[in-house]
Amino acid sequence: MKKIININLSGRVIPIEDSAYEKLQSYIESLRRYFAKEEGRDEIINDIESRIAELMSDKVRKGANAITDADIDEIISSMGRPEDFDAETVETATDASKQGTRQEYSYTETRRKKRLYRDTNDKFIAGVCSGIANYLDTDPAIVRILFAIITFGGFGLGFLIYILLWMFLPKSDLEHTYSGKRLYRNPDDRVIGGVAGGLAAYFNTRVSTIRLIFAAPLLLSIFFSVINGLTWRTEMGHFFPNIVFGSLTGTFFLAYIILWIVLPEARTTYEKMEMRGEKVDVHSIRQNVQEGMGNVKDRMKQWSEEVKESAQNIGNKAKEFANTRGKDFAKEVRETSRTGGRGIGHAIAVLFKVFFLFIAGTIAFGLFCAVMALIFGGVAWWPINDFLWTSKWQQAYAWGTIIFFLFVPLLGFLIWLIRRIIGIRSRRSYLGWVFGFLWTLGWISAILLAVSMSKDWSVYNNQTAVETIPISQPSNGKMILVVSEPELEFNGNFDWMDNEMNGWDINGDTGRLSTVNFRFMKSEDSAYHVQIRKSSRGRSFDDAGMRASKIVYHVSSKDSVLDLGNGYTIDKESKYRGQQVTVEVKVPVGKKIQFDRTVLEKLNPVDFGFRRRSHHRVVVNGEVVSDYYDHDGYFGFRTGVDYKMEANGKLTDSSGKEIYDNTDTYRFDNRDPETDTTVNETLEQREKRWKEEGEKIKEEKKKRKSTSYRQDIINAKSEVIAKGNTPPFSLTASFF
Repeated sequence: MKKIININLSGRVIPIEDSAYEKLQSYIESLRRYFAKEEGRDEIINDIESRIAELMSDKVRKGANAITDADIDEIISSMGRPEDFDAETVETATDASKQGTRQEYSYTETRRKKRLYRDTNDKFIAGVCSGIANYLDTDPAIVRILFAIITFGGFGLGFLIYILLWMFLPKSDLEHTYSGKRLYRNPDDRVIGGVAGGLAAYFNTRVSTIRLIFAAPLLLSIFFSVINGLTWRTEMGHFFPNIVFGSLTGTFFLAYIILWIVLPEARTTYEKMEMRGEKVDVHSIRQNVQEGMGNVKDRMKQWSEEVKESAQNIGNKAKEFANTRGKDFAKEVRETSRTGGRGIGHAIAVLFKVFFLFIAGTIAFGLFCAVMALIFGGVAWWPINDFLWTSKWQQAYAWGTIIFFLFVPLLGFLIWLIRRIIGIRSRRSYLGWVFGFLWTLGWISAILLAVSMSKDWSVYNNQTAVETIPISQPSNGKMILVVSEPELEFNGNFDWMDNEMNGWDINGDTGRLSTVNFRFMKSEDSAYHVQIRKSSRGRSFDDAGMRASKIVYHVSSKDSVLDLGNGYTIDKESKYRGQQVTVEVKVPVGKKIQFDRTVLEKLNPVDFGFRRRSHHRVVVNGEVVSDYYDHDGYFGFRTGVDYKMEANGKLTDSSGKEIYDNTDTYRFDNRDPETDTTVNETLEQREKRWKEEGEKIKEEKKKRKSTSYRQDIINAKSEVIAKGNTPPFSLTASFF
């Protein structure tokens, strides 16, 4: 009986028969003599020993009690003998023919004995794909990709097939005989995941070509979108590039994610050699070592990490079957949740990375579009530019922020991405220093702009500009608020902008807004009183008061009707600093007030404003002269309803309910006809008429959004477009 000893080879403890150990020592000594005069001989021998230790560990892991003489002979045959290398140059064609005959015969014999198993030695989830690949003598990654395609493209059919094969196929530790190229992800040449680098190594092509293939649909889609935006093509002009490149972008993106999940990463030197289609033997190890002599320390560190990782995984995959197939499947599922968690965990990690990259890419692309819109979209020369900056310095800070703070990092990222795709690597760091300096200028511009603008908005004043409106007292004890002017709309000539912009208007000299607020108070006498309180922000109390005093808002009165303007005007010299108009109505106790439908439709339109609750406190010489909350956007009153002023200063409806209750917005009528018994027939008819008018407004807006209406607008503006009134031409014209 042969004696079994334990040896330590390249950090692996391996049981081996004493005779086999002597044969192994003799083989290694012959290699030492053969490579005695080779450059890097010690590292070559260490790599060969590591490979031998890995092969012996695989045999022990698959159930061998100890390494035998036959195992050593098999390993030596696969690795090659020194005399075999010398004989390669004199090998005759006859020998090659005989060897091919022997290989064909061996393959035929092996083929007859093959059965379909699940491979527990190389499994991602349950070893189904690896078992099929072993049966077909192909790369397991190819089978996994096919299953993924069937799963995603066949409504889960691949998943069902996988489960059935998992249940019915027996499992076994299979010895893979496939020695051709294998698909891996290349960690040494990767931008995202290393998929393109692995495919380039597999197909023996440039990695930049693979990356361009994946990126081409997205780049072409962006390119045609920019072209369409610059040339003002019709909606049919977007169809071809969008339907083609948009679909290809999604397809290629999904394919990249599948490959990222399915393909393993080539971590070890042997896996990288398989990725390139190189045979792992003594000769290839020698060649690989000599090519990498420039970074010996890095390679040794990589080997040590590989040995440590492989040693930690010894014996973790082999499991025993249960008594029945049902119990075996249940046990396999539980085992997969533990030992197979690495594959599923990798898939989850990839999905998280994809989600993060998608969010980051969306933000980056959004910033890029924002910068392009600021530069080419019209904002740079749009009249709003005249209402923002109080000095040339503020305008310079704004341009510095746009160009250096936003555009420079995006340009740097784009250059970096293109260089990575093409594969250009430069050791010179001057480009990084230049972009870093420019971005620092952007930070300085952004900080100076924020400081300057914050000073312009630092002080609030609503006390200086208060205008009392002379009114005629209603004879019937009820004042009705109406807006007789048409709804405020943007009337500019920018053809590239949407035509549905209500509630504001702007031109070269003035800007108009319809965000009018209301305040109702108890009158100190028996008469109605109306005041227009104008407010603004500024660098000082006087500066804010000066801006507020320049606001223009018209209100007229006739009999019981208080006719409000559809918006207030801000001149270009005042700039926009949060100017606001509040209509204050003092209602006598016991008298009423009513809102016409036009107030709801024409003031504070939902196309412009949003609900907010702001706190206003005005301090003059250390004394608080005004302190109140402004519910901008709130309109807690219903149209067509009489509200009466009570002695406590609150308005109530006919049921006695006090307003404000802050439970509904000005666009919402929360009256319940079933509980409100004061609703008479006339009011119901009025509500019906308002509903019909609202439906007409909706139909008109729907018509404006229709394709035929937009086509009519495009045809009507064709003469203007022919003159070159597009953003780039307008930008050019603004400077000359």
